[in-house]
Amino acid sequence: MTDLQAFEEALLSSRDDFVEQHNRSVQRAQEQFGKRRVSAKEIDLPHQVTEKATQQTKGNNYKGAAYKTGYIIKLVVREKKMSLLDEVFEYQSPKISELEARIDAEKAAKAAGYPIIGYVQSIEKL
Repeated sequence: MTDLQAFEEALLSSRDDFVEQHNRSVQRAQEQFGKRRVSAKEIDLPHQVTEKATQQTKGNNYKGAAYKTGYIIKLVVREKKMSLLDEVFEYQSPKISELEARIDAEKAAKAAGYPIIGYVQSIEKL
């Protein structure tokens, strides 16, 4: 048994122990206070994945999220208004419209902590 399999089994057993403990505490509370006053629900164990499903996913060579449509937008951004350092912020958008992709990139740059957006350096289609 590899370390990964042992780790996975340990996680599953701790999850099962937690679910059993939670369900026991819900039952105790319902016995103590009555079913009307205790609104907690019992947790069901998730369905176990069969080996056939895992073997099917192993055959796929999926590496990660790849957009078939969209744009890569490079914005020149600054943290301060009088800053001498311009930084390039790159954003990959799944939008079809170039304008929507640019707006998404500007929102993402502001969310990343760059309040000043200088200009659009480039927009590349995927």
